[in-house]
Amino acid sequence: MRLPSLPMSPAVRFVLRWAVSLGVFVVVALALRGRFTSVADTGVPWPTPTSIGLTVVLFVVANEILVRAWLALVDLGHGHIDRQLGRWVWSKSQLARYAMAMAQVASRAVVARRHGMTASMGAITTLLEVVWYTCINGLLAAATIPWWLPETGLTWAAWFAVLPGLVIALAVVSPRSFVQLAVLASRLPVLNRIEQLGRAADVDITRQQTLHLTLLYTGNALVRLAGFLALYVGVGGSLDDILRVTGAFALGHLIGAVAVFAPGGLGPREGVTALALAPVIGGGPVLMLVGATRLFELVAELGYAAFARWRWSAYVEDHPDAADEDDMRVALADPG
Repeated sequence: MRLPSLPMSPAVRFVLRWAVSLGVFVVVALALRGRFTSVADTGVPWPTPTSIGLTVVLFVVANEILVRAWLALVDLGHGHIDRQLGRWVWSKSQLARYAMAMAQVASRAVVARRHGMTASMGAITTLLEVVWYTCINGLLAAATIPWWLPETGLTWAAWFAVLPGLVIALAVVSPRSFVQLAVLASRLPVLNRIEQLGRAADVDITRQQTLHLTLLYTGNALVRLAGFLALYVGVGGSLDDILRVTGAFALGHLIGAVAVFAPGGLGPREGVTALALAPVIGGGPVLMLVGATRLFELVAELGYAAFARWRWSAYVEDHPDAADEDDMRVALADPG
């Protein structure tokens, strides 16, 4: 017998999501407390200033890569958004993920519709963004299993990297098949909230476009990994463990993406990464690492948003009619 669901206001759902997300991180922190001291866990080291500066710069660069990827998706959907507006829209929408999982992707699709993209194209480009992000992190996480799960006897599971690798290769070799596969994937619980996909399977997409987008999303993942590695070294880690660190980073981002209850993946992403790396650098340093990564990721987003706002304001001064195009508030209020 199916139990009736209890009605909840958006505010209650928001509070519950944050409570569960933070609860996951607290549980992991308590589990790591006092453990893994054999790796010289002497405290909670703050990252070095050099590692912090390098990380913030790299995260800002990654944000610019994602903006260019989104604008390429808009062009794919037969829309057009000026780059200055695109930066400002992306910056505001990116912060929306802390209110609701995947809100940033859906709200950007809504804005794109107001600039020439149809509803079905908005849906399919939203889905493609999710699939690229998931497959790239899945590939990195699976391929490095022998390094972040060395004691479990599950190193054979690295062969699972073939699956996301084939999907990425399919995007370049046969774009139409890639889109059809993405539409099939939309039936999964994580993706089934994306509407209007029934009419999107026949989207016209070329190999050049999918290659360009694959390179952009891969570049974003590698630049963010470099920022994470900088912080890892900054809290006392060694690059001798780079493959284990790469796997922990990718696995955390993958779990954070599919944990739809967690705003921005907050909690699950940090918890999984910490569990994978604590045996190497200790409980204190790893908790500092994952916390600092999230903090400086937010600093980079806020800094990028300030830059985008400044550039957009200067653009509007030269093009007064462009001010009417800034309709992000409406999109965030109704991301569907």
